[in-house]
Amino acid sequence: MLLLFFYLSIGLLGLLPLTECEKLKLVGPSRCSGRVEVYFRDSWGTVCDDEWSLANAGVVCRELNCGTVLEAKKSAFFGEGKENIWLDDVGCTGHETSILKCRHKPLGENNCGHAEDAGVVCSEHVRLVNGSTRCSGRVEVYHEGHWKKVCSSDWSQEAAEVLCREINCGTPVIQAETLYFGQSHEMVGIKTNCFGNESSLSKCTLQEFKESCADATVDCANIKPIRLINGTNRCTGRVEVYHDGEWGTICDDRWGMQEATVACREMNCGAPMSVRYKAFYGRGKDHVWMDDVECTGQEKSLADCPHRGFGEHDCDHHEDAGLVCSDTIKLFNGTDRCSGSLEVFHNGQWGRICDNNWSMKEAKMVCRELNCGDPKKSRETPNFGDNSGLRGYLSTCTGNVSSISECTLQLHQGTCQGVSISCAENSPLRLVNGTDRCSGRVEILHDGQWGTVCDDEWDIRDAQVVCRAADCGTAQASKSSSYFGQGQGTIWLDDVNCFGNESSLLHCRRPNFGENNCGHGEDAGVVCSASIRLINGSDQCSGRVEFSHGGQWVPAYNVNWGMNEAKVVCREMNCGDAVESSVSFGEGEGLPGYKISCSGRENSLSECTLREYVRTNNDRTEEAAVVCSGNVKLVDGHNPCVGRVEFYNKGEWRNVCGDSWDINDATVVCKQLKCGKPHTITSTAEYGIGTGLNSNDQIECNGLETTLTQCPQQTYKDGTCNATSVAGVVCTGSLEVRLANGKDECEGRVEVRHGVTWQTVCDTDWTMSKAGVVCDILECGKAILNSTGAHYGQGIGKVVEASDSCFSNVTSLQQCSSKGFRTASCGHEKDAGVSCAAQLRLVGGSGTCSGRVEIFYKSQWGTVCDDDWGMSNADVVCKQLGCDRAVAAPTSAHFGRGSGPIWLDNVACNGDETALTHCTHPSYGENNCGHGEDAGVICWGALVKPRITLSPSSEVNWGEKVEITCSVVSENTGGTFTLKKYDGSFQMEKFSENEAATFVFAKVDFSQQGSYLCEYHKNLPKAINYPPGDVAELSVTVKLEKPTISASPYVLMISQPDKLSVHQGSSFSITCFIHSSYPGGVFYLKKSNTNVTESKPATLHYYMLYQAVFEFNAIQYSQQGVYMCAYAVNISSMSFSSVPSNPFPINVVSAATTSSVVTAIAVVLVLLLVLLGIAYMVWRRRWQHAGTIVQFINRFGGAIRQDLQDRGNGAYDGKQGYQHPSE
Repeated sequence: MLLLFFYLSIGLLGLLPLTECEKLKLVGPSRCSGRVEVYFRDSWGTVCDDEWSLANAGVVCRELNCGTVLEAKKSAFFGEGKENIWLDDVGCTGHETSILKCRHKPLGENNCGHAEDAGVVCSEHVRLVNGSTRCSGRVEVYHEGHWKKVCSSDWSQEAAEVLCREINCGTPVIQAETLYFGQSHEMVGIKTNCFGNESSLSKCTLQEFKESCADATVDCANIKPIRLINGTNRCTGRVEVYHDGEWGTICDDRWGMQEATVACREMNCGAPMSVRYKAFYGRGKDHVWMDDVECTGQEKSLADCPHRGFGEHDCDHHEDAGLVCSDTIKLFNGTDRCSGSLEVFHNGQWGRICDNNWSMKEAKMVCRELNCGDPKKSRETPNFGDNSGLRGYLSTCTGNVSSISECTLQLHQGTCQGVSISCAENSPLRLVNGTDRCSGRVEILHDGQWGTVCDDEWDIRDAQVVCRAADCGTAQASKSSSYFGQGQGTIWLDDVNCFGNESSLLHCRRPNFGENNCGHGEDAGVVCSASIRLINGSDQCSGRVEFSHGGQWVPAYNVNWGMNEAKVVCREMNCGDAVESSVSFGEGEGLPGYKISCSGRENSLSECTLREYVRTNNDRTEEAAVVCSGNVKLVDGHNPCVGRVEFYNKGEWRNVCGDSWDINDATVVCKQLKCGKPHTITSTAEYGIGTGLNSNDQIECNGLETTLTQCPQQTYKDGTCNATSVAGVVCTGSLEVRLANGKDECEGRVEVRHGVTWQTVCDTDWTMSKAGVVCDILECGKAILNSTGAHYGQGIGKVVEASDSCFSNVTSLQQCSSKGFRTASCGHEKDAGVSCAAQLRLVGGSGTCSGRVEIFYKSQWGTVCDDDWGMSNADVVCKQLGCDRAVAAPTSAHFGRGSGPIWLDNVACNGDETALTHCTHPSYGENNCGHGEDAGVICWGALVKPRITLSPSSEVNWGEKVEITCSVVSENTGGTFTLKKYDGSFQMEKFSENEAATFVFAKVDFSQQGSYLCEYHKNLPKAINYPPGDVAELSVTVKLEKPTISASPYVLMISQPDKLSVHQGSSFSITCFIHSSYPGGVFYLKKSNTNVTESKPATLHYYMLYQAVFEFNAIQYSQQGVYMCAYAVNISSMSFSSVPSNPFPINVVSAATTSSVVTAIAVVLVLLLVLLGIAYMVWRRRWQHAGTIVQFINRFGGAIRQDLQDRGNGAYDGKQGYQHPSE
């Protein structure tokens, strides 16, 4: 019997499934650090690092029996794995026993590559248990293959320092009293002896202790501890974090309940009650240490949450974040903030409430204290585990109490089963103005006021969160542009960006409440299924069936379940035709449900026959499931990825109208059908018109949607669509050739299709012209590289020849795809490749070397989005166009908005590429931009050096006004001109909105003469420095006029007209005059051929006329001679002198000589007067005897008469002119 029992036991053990630990391993340098791998379907696979966090890593460390988690590694830190990626979007709370029990996508479903493989680093030798943070708890050490507790009797400060340092938690905090983190059971004790300089507790002297001992505990000062300031108690206030020896605040950007959950837990406070914004608890001082904090809610410390980096922010203290935590109550290990095992803060420490006398009354009080509504109505009491390390209390609540802290708590010594609570949570969300409770405009409650949500970035993932929060079914559509009417009041949320698995819209990434740039014309809405939902499917049209019945969601069971029932489900879900009904999407919770029987013509499962069905313990009946075709299909093409677009709505298939059909709509259709990207689109019934029924709804997708249902739809203005305008599309999945393993669909290994089989092409006879045929059929531009030798990696399957008969032109390639290609003799090491480059142009600039970047793809010009646009991208554009290097990469439609598709987004060049399309970027047409974000470039070849002009001339007088003008030819005005001297001694800047700037020197001086040049730059936002202009010379001179000299009184000698004759002994003066703009000068009077010079300061006679008077008193013969004036002035410590005046001779004569001269002059004058009198008498006599008539004959033959002596005595007769009276 004993032998039989032994073999039976061995057999039963062999039937047990793999343990959790056998499903997980680390591939790395040690047993507790490495790449995380999971065992599934007889093979090991990796975990994607999307949403990978310390909480996830902590579960892995615990599951592998390792110590405290130290780091969560991303981006294949421990190298890339191979084959499968089994897990993605893992979201652990941190308390799970296995990573497989955390929330995650279905095994094998991911959107990752091995470059995103996740890893962990765990402590191999120590762990802290039951702590409130990662850096506190009961100490355990890994010794001789087992975890053992550390005894407190020999626990020292040195040992605590080693431990805290080993787990990256700073230094130990000295406590006034022993910390209590529960008690270990049935563990061997270890005594430690450390010097304090060890790198690990395992390097200290460790000795087993056979007797019982108290557990050692530690609280390490986390390098980034937090505190709450200015609150009403220890658990409310402004949040501050300690970094680099200083306290600083946290910016409230993206601050929400997930972050509050982490902060409250880190502060050893209770449940998060609310978050505060805009320095609600006053402004902090000094640093803002953290910004854009994004926690999952499971981290042990705020410092563990993703954020910009310490000290990196765009905030000030007006945006300091705050929070309110409960200081008496919290829920542990729940699925959300309103569920979990109940704990209370009593007598300075946390304890649990025993359920011995717990009632619904107390549960309701706790739920309301937590602002979580009422307890959920559940068929069975939830159990969220029990923190057995805490003390247990019995609660007695009497009277009208509103808080557990007002109840009497008594320490309980007996067995204590902790209370678990699940509250319904007051929904801060409602749907308004819809057709049922599960459709309408989305509104949320904040600060006691309902407000709307803006539709910016609103998509199906956001709708999924709303539908889940509203307890509705599958999200069917996300609506924008106030589809359900415009709301009122505040727009609370904008730019909501959910993953789709959040429990509340408030947990999604978003700006702060009230921050938006929207109007109510952009109010967001959703359409959820109100009566049916599909669970755990691969898309929204597949999964396990649950339907709403009696106010609850109940499962349909796979009892007599068939295609009739599936048809009704697909019709009710608006998911097209039923494809499969015998399919499994995992097990549900085994709740009571229904057997359903339908005829197939019903519009809803509720119209079918329902019979209640309760599954017993031995019953393996699964829940019913369906796979529907989806609400879109392509028909009348040569394969399922090409054809006329038909859309299922309200129980019937209709053609999609081609009037507004565009590339964005086609992108969604190809994506939904898993047919790749759109290659070409049609709108002219190229694939027939089918039944002729066209949808009258205009579909307007942005290209980011995953199904056509999610796209905004509105009825055409005239109410109908042209019957011959039918939408069609050719998806890349239908083409005869594709390029694999390249940066985009226009580069890669050449693969040709025959039927449904893809084959590679041998590089023998692979020419540039044959590569060009591939680029032509893909409409990818021009072939610039025909690569050989498996340049883009080796393919799989059959290798075919690159024969002339198949690759001479597009038609021949299409024919060979239909008939088949000739098998080649080479292997995949000779797989051919091609690199195509789209044509490029610049539009809206001053020439061909500046402007908006446009690309010619799929026979259509389109733009490039400015996301990640930079100088390296612009350099590639300029080189491709032969415009030298780039000087600027303008964004935000600097050269005006383009039109048509936006072909490229998130372009990332390193600068060495030969074409822009060879840079890394998402697929063509894949973007989240508008034309307000069109990218541009300015190349060096587009810049013209500025010109310089000087006015009035390049040579000016000292003190004169000078204007120097810098001008430039620029495609966009608005820049800074710089006038500078060539030697760098002078520089002046002036911003101008025009193409020129003038610099004015009001009074030029010698310091301003020299060589000048103009420079020009503008900011877009990067500075563009134009080439420096040519040099212009400015010369400053002092020009003095020739002075004038005169004498007074004037005593002239008739016999000597060229001299001033002055009577000896008489007095007279010489005056020097000059017109000058230079005051403060001196006149010099110089006698020729002598050294005699006399000077006098010049005085202002009147405006700009300066003079000096030189007096001669009792002149003597010795003073006669030739005199000249000169004017001199001192300017800027430099002397300048005019040219001398004209010579001025002075002759000194005696008095007798003067008398004879005067007598002679008098005689001459008398004789002249006599002669003049005689002449006059003669003339007078002749005039009296004959008048003088002068006749002028004009060229027309007429006579013109006029008396020249119109002052004579004649009279005017009116006909003959003036006539003398004697006539």
